[in-house]
Amino acid sequence: MSQRNRVSYVRPAEPAFLSRFKERVGYREGPTVETKRIQPQLPDEEGDHSDKEDERPQVVVLRKGDLTAEEVMKIKAEIKAAKADEEPAPTDGRIMYRKPVKRPSEEKYSGLTAS
Repeated sequence: MSQRNRVSYVRPAEPAFLSRFKERVGYREGPTVETKRIQPQLPDEEGDHSDKEDERPQVVVLRKGDLTAEEVMKIKAEIKAAKADEEPAPTDGRIMYRKPVKRPSEEKYSGLTAS
């Protein structure tokens, strides 16, 4: 092997004043690249982070027809139920394509009129 492939980084020793300061403050080392490689972070089960209690939008009802917080929760539950009814993704990770549903001819031109 050539010398070029054997390049590595050697981290210098931390100065004494920095180590004393970190000790007084109670500093904890964050994750390094090596620790991240060892312990990969698992992705969240659901990509929807808006369900966390502190990150939900505030619901304000100004008029009689506005949605209330209870109605929003019902709609979210219906959406999750609809997602559960859909076909599950294949377990082997392949992408499956479906043939699109054809529309009847009267739906194509429902809003168009020519004169």
